[in-house]
Amino acid sequence: MEPLWKPRDVAVTNPARFMAHINKKYGLNLKTYHDLHSWSVAPATLPVFWREAYQWLELAPPGQPAPGPMTADIAKGSKETKMFPPPVFFPNDKFNLAEFLLRDGPDDQVAVHFAREGRAGIERVTWRQLRDRVRRARGAMTASGIVAGDVVAGVVSNSVDAMVLALAALALGAVWSSSSPDLGAAAIVDRYGQVAPKLVFADDGYTYANKKVGLAARLADWSAKLGAAGPGLQNVVVINYSDLRPGIKSIYRGCTFEDFLKRDKGAPLDFELLPFNHPGFILFSSGTTGKPKCIVHSAGGAALKVKADMILQHDIRKDDVVFQYTTTSWIMWVLNFINVSSGKSMLLYDGSPYHPKPTTLLEIAEEVGVSVFGTSPRYMADLRSKGISPRNYNIPFRTVTSTGFVLSPELYEWFYREGFPPDAQLISMSGGTDLCGSFVCGTPLLPVFSGEIQCKGLGMAVDIMDSSRDEPVSVEASGAAGELVCTQPFPSQPISFHGKDGAQRYFASYFERFGPTIWCHGDYIQRLPNTNGLAILGRSDGVLNPSGVRFGSAEIYAVTETFLEIADTLCIGQKRVTDLDERVLLFVKMQPGKGPLTPALVDKLRTAIRSKYSSRHVPRYIFEVADIPYTVNGKKCEINVKHIVSGRKAAVSGTVANPEVLKLYEQYKELPGDEPNASKTAKL
Repeated sequence: MEPLWKPRDVAVTNPARFMAHINKKYGLNLKTYHDLHSWSVAPATLPVFWREAYQWLELAPPGQPAPGPMTADIAKGSKETKMFPPPVFFPNDKFNLAEFLLRDGPDDQVAVHFAREGRAGIERVTWRQLRDRVRRARGAMTASGIVAGDVVAGVVSNSVDAMVLALAALALGAVWSSSSPDLGAAAIVDRYGQVAPKLVFADDGYTYANKKVGLAARLADWSAKLGAAGPGLQNVVVINYSDLRPGIKSIYRGCTFEDFLKRDKGAPLDFELLPFNHPGFILFSSGTTGKPKCIVHSAGGAALKVKADMILQHDIRKDDVVFQYTTTSWIMWVLNFINVSSGKSMLLYDGSPYHPKPTTLLEIAEEVGVSVFGTSPRYMADLRSKGISPRNYNIPFRTVTSTGFVLSPELYEWFYREGFPPDAQLISMSGGTDLCGSFVCGTPLLPVFSGEIQCKGLGMAVDIMDSSRDEPVSVEASGAAGELVCTQPFPSQPISFHGKDGAQRYFASYFERFGPTIWCHGDYIQRLPNTNGLAILGRSDGVLNPSGVRFGSAEIYAVTETFLEIADTLCIGQKRVTDLDERVLLFVKMQPGKGPLTPALVDKLRTAIRSKYSSRHVPRYIFEVADIPYTVNGKKCEINVKHIVSGRKAAVSGTVANPEVLKLYEQYKELPGDEPNASKTAKL
């Protein structure tokens, strides 16, 4: 099999330079990426790798030139090192993420280029301006009583304001959490009602796909509910983002952003140096089995993992202009946020990538000079379908990263045949909110093959376990597909799940399957022996993932259960071999005497889901079915149905209480492709 891209100028890449450093310091003779990876994950040297990465990436604040020792449970280098409870990396070190990110940028150099749908031009923010805006916001937070450990939240767009507020909160040692403003009020309450923020910053509106959406009613709704949940919420600070200026009096403890900043007393910007493991972010899971899980990540662990991924792995350099298309609800926002210090500058974009025209992002990237371009398979598929070739633009692409869902072989081949410049490296990566980074990803030291992820991440002891067993048996060497697992600790493991039953939920999420020494991630993966590449075959649980927007079926059920006409529902994703993207199917069982499912009820369902969450949560197809399959333990058989409608053969477990019902779903594997004009309420 011929590669689509081959390594070049290897000696100047960051991973090659790091490997040379390791060889010289430890008298080794590591020659290939796989040599370096094997050294980085061996039980005896994994602690050495993370310490060396910490130093090489210069995370330590001034006056603390070298990281301290690991805790004993990591440093002893055992194959049986427990990953739960999560071990502590660098327990004696002090760190502040905002200090690290703002430390080195030259005052007069542009730090952030910011473009918005519906606004002409590009805002350019220098490092001096960014530091001053952070200083003012930090001062106002201090005057508002925010201290280390408090939660500061945002219902904000992907903007400079979002970055400034996160940096200001982190400078104080507060914990930052963000959500996109297109979420419905109930979804915001589901998230922030669990973590009790003291301050919530909220945009007054947003623009997407040529539509300006005012948020006055939504702000009043969720702020009142958060205020009623407890006395801790001090202010909801409304940012005049869309020039809509909702009535502040209608918002619980409402305050304008301008008035909030007036609280600043003018003190210089400084930073609370706190333990490396001090919490920095609360991120939210997709909520498959109920309310979204509140995942608490340490500031130090997130910084070390992201920087290792982006610099040691994907070779971002100091002269790069970096871009990632994202919203503030997604883990990629945190990765992008930390990346502000990885290159020369970064591009932020807020809005639809297709408005006012489908080449908008490419034109902005050309103007700014983006060299590292972060996107999704869906965006590339849309470019291909529209006959748009980014190689026709004067964009200095060096690296293009893709995440969100599986990148198909067809898109790999389009990328190199006619899409992007052939000397650009295409990197597909997979990881998630759970680890604030990647398990499997790319490197400039290996070739790129069609449809394959290049490698396992440095420091990530990834293995593939037999998915049919409840005891850990590796099948990686055989090339069989199985569960993606990690068998050694890593610094960006969540430090906790927020809430009184957080430890129990943490264990159940990753360790219930194989025990406390093996993290079971929930992805179905395969190693390809001919190339040593990797292929993610899908989720091994019920997480839905249309267009890279991950959410849980429980969120859809929270809406359908409010319809008295409906007896039961089943929500799954469909992605067949011929499909470029996963789409969501919702199956509805009507109450006796209340059927059939009418177009009017379908419209009500769509409206309710869109109102509670966002338009991206709305199922592509909604069908009426006679029955829903369940296990003997009372769980819906989502995975069984997902396999059926995706055209995959899978054995039916004996735990299915009504297996005959599964036959009802076989007809849906023949649905038409997801063309733009396909019916959204097709019936069979």
